Amino acid sequence: MAKQRISLTLEEELLDKVDSEAERKDLNRSQMMEDIVHSYLSSQGLDTAVVFCGGEEAQSMEIHDGKPVLSHVLDHLTEEGIDRIILLTGMNREKIQNHFGSSYRGTTIEYFEETQPQGTAKALSKVRERIGKTFIAVNGNVVTDVDVDDMLKVNRDEGNIATMALTTVEKPSEYGVVKLKGRTILGFEEKPDPGAEPSRLINAGTYIFEPEIFSKLDAEGLDTVFEQLTSDRRLSGYIYGGKWKDAQ
Repeated sequence: MAKQRISLTLEEELLDKVDSEAERKDLNRSQMMEDIVHSYLSSQGLDTAVVFCGGEEAQSMEIHDGKPVLSHVLDHLTEEGIDRIILLTGMNREKIQNHFGSSYRGTTIEYFEETQPQGTAKALSKVRERIGKTFIAVNGNVVTDVDVDDMLKVNRDEGNIATMALTTVEKPSEYGVVKLKGRTILGFEEKPDPGAEPSRLINAGTYIFEPEIFSKLDAEGLDTVFEQLTSDRRLSGYIYGGKWKDAQ
């Protein structure tokens, strides 16, 4: 990743502390300042999640391992430290709200219902006024154990508008396959011929978005938004090898 030279003015006492810590960690002053910034940003974790529960994600209330898929999704989000969840529902809002209520394991749940389905991008645009900083969004019909903090670090390191979690599958020709260079997603190839897949990587249904994403939601579906981000080289990929189960 490219770096830029900057100039800082610090109090002598504070600079002495920086130099002392740098010596302890065997770093030079520049490396120590970068380490401090990384540590601070890493501590500013995500607290808000958006979950897509309408449209194709309506399978979120299907039973998986004894409870609704959405329960597994919320379990993961709360375990990762999320303390505010916005559920984007369709006509299934009543069923979901009757089951989960206004909180889950101490985490606040808010609801937004789309009475007329307009696609995931349009649904996300409706909650613009409720979100003012970096947030995570997940498909409500996909069970994962993505390390949210690690994914957030990649998002910040790359400095892009969005980061998409990617997982590998045995039969990528059955999915939209991701073209990746380094951590930059170059594009997608929908259900390529077996043996002609550019990779075995597919969209795992978990995303980290910067607030800037709200200026990109003119399309109906997120797939179109992601295509535009890849054209602009503003979409990062985060590969993980953990649990992934699509309820579709």
